[in-house]
Amino acid sequence: MNKFMLAQNFEQAGEFEKAKQIFEDLYQQQPGNFQFFDALNRVYLQLKEYDNSIIIIEQRLNLNQSDFNLYGLLGKTYYLKGDEKKAFETWDEVLRKFPDNPTSYRTMANYAIERRAFEKAIEYLNKGKEVTEDPRMFSFDLANIYSLTMRYKDAAKEYCSLISSYPNQYQLIESKILSYINKPDALEQTIDAVEEYSKGDLVEFDYLYARLLMEQDELDKAFEIYLEIDKKQNNLGTDLYNFANFAYMEKEYELAVKVFKEVIQHYPNSPVISSAKLGYAKTMEEALNEKSAADNNSWKPFYKQEEANAEETEKVVAAYNELAELYPHSEVAGESLFRIGKIYLYKKNDLASAENYFSRIINDYRNSRFIFDAYKELAEIYVLKDDFTSAEQNLFNIVENNRAGEDQKNLARYELAKVKFYNGDFSSARNHLNEVLNNLKDNIANDAIDLSLLLNTNMNDSSNLLIFAKAEKLIAQGKYEEASTFFKNIASNQQGFVLQNRVKLRLAEIEIAMGNLEESISVLNEVSSEKEKNIYADRALFLLGRIYQYGLKDDIKAAEMYEGLLAKFPNSLYLDEAREEIIKIREKVNQGT
Repeated sequence: MNKFMLAQNFEQAGEFEKAKQIFEDLYQQQPGNFQFFDALNRVYLQLKEYDNSIIIIEQRLNLNQSDFNLYGLLGKTYYLKGDEKKAFETWDEVLRKFPDNPTSYRTMANYAIERRAFEKAIEYLNKGKEVTEDPRMFSFDLANIYSLTMRYKDAAKEYCSLISSYPNQYQLIESKILSYINKPDALEQTIDAVEEYSKGDLVEFDYLYARLLMEQDELDKAFEIYLEIDKKQNNLGTDLYNFANFAYMEKEYELAVKVFKEVIQHYPNSPVISSAKLGYAKTMEEALNEKSAADNNSWKPFYKQEEANAEETEKVVAAYNELAELYPHSEVAGESLFRIGKIYLYKKNDLASAENYFSRIINDYRNSRFIFDAYKELAEIYVLKDDFTSAEQNLFNIVENNRAGEDQKNLARYELAKVKFYNGDFSSARNHLNEVLNNLKDNIANDAIDLSLLLNTNMNDSSNLLIFAKAEKLIAQGKYEEASTFFKNIASNQQGFVLQNRVKLRLAEIEIAMGNLEESISVLNEVSSEKEKNIYADRALFLLGRIYQYGLKDDIKAAEMYEGLLAKFPNSLYLDEAREEIIKIREKVNQGT
């Protein structure tokens, strides 16, 4: 065994001649030892000594004529030697000797697959299906080879045949089809095959056909099939509900509303009725958001939320209120109240009503998963009202609760750091930030790093930092003109270049918030031209791109800014976003819109 291990080490190091000498010696001593035989054959193949490989395999075959694997190994050696005809004859011999043994067909097919002789493997597998009482494994292997060789229609037919015989394995088969469906031509070929089977009685083919249509973005057609499935299955709208959720996730809100309505109207006693009603209300809300998206200012670094269409907003609020009344003290009610609160806060600018709804969750829904979101939104309201003591208390309620997730606690710590910063308590702000920075995988880690950098690099300029903090508080409260006055005060004081650079960027962002785009372009051009002298130069270029793209609707100039960012700042945090915007612009140009 020590000699065997030494030979293995030589083999692993690529010293095959040295390994061969030892393996040959061991094989001569114990020709019946399979481990020694297998190792020697492996090295012969590595050294391309195919005749020696054939000799030892045939010697072993003389001792055991019923070992399928030896025939497989012998055929493999002939194949590697370049004698494809002899390889196939060797594998064929096994099937002549053992014509009724399904294992022989699968074994030879596997050797053919290993050598990428796919047509031969398909031949063996099809023959194997004919001699076995359970053709499933042959069919799965055939379908896999067909998909590997881009014969997607043949693969789909094989899978459909499996569904016909074993409908209880539908989920497994669907997952295998979906694993290759995004490859070129796969979806079209698969739909062609499935359409032929979907005309029968098995509902599994309806499910599969509908799922493929969803992949093809033919959601209306898929909906018609789900209506038929619903009639056949009599499962109280569950499938329709799942389809509505899919449409919602795909942002097909008009269709999602239609499907949710179908469930609500026809299945009032369905186990998913409360979820369907919530989905209906959420979809109406998202549709409302989408309608106002073209006119919103969400591309800006900060902005005042414009009041949404009052009539349509009230419809959404009414739908959520109905849910809260129908299912009191349920999670559906908790989410409904939370969403109403956000509508009042961000769409209607009604702080008092928003505060009322978030407080209801905290007082009446102590076990709801939305309670921590409610605390966070209440803190936001108190910052707007200049009540920082109450804001801190609500954030501490998240940090100190064992039920809160670590990401929720970290977000609360970051918000606490900002509140402390606004009030000039820089030491406490740093302490909260350090807790966040212990987990750099968190989503708000970059924001925490940014604020920490600001604090640490400007501690020697505490007077300007205090003014900066007051200005940041005013921005958080939407008081942009007042904030601008404070920033300009710092700009007139030339101490502390890091803070000066940050102030320039903030002044540009305030101009954007107030709609003064030409003024902001002037400042951002100045910042971006400073390149490595200003650590915010890449951010300035990115904002210039956003102004041209969304503010001035000048896609050519926007693309120029984004491409400049990619060229000048290859390590920028904004690279991925810039690339995404370039792709959007190119698609828009290609579509002629």
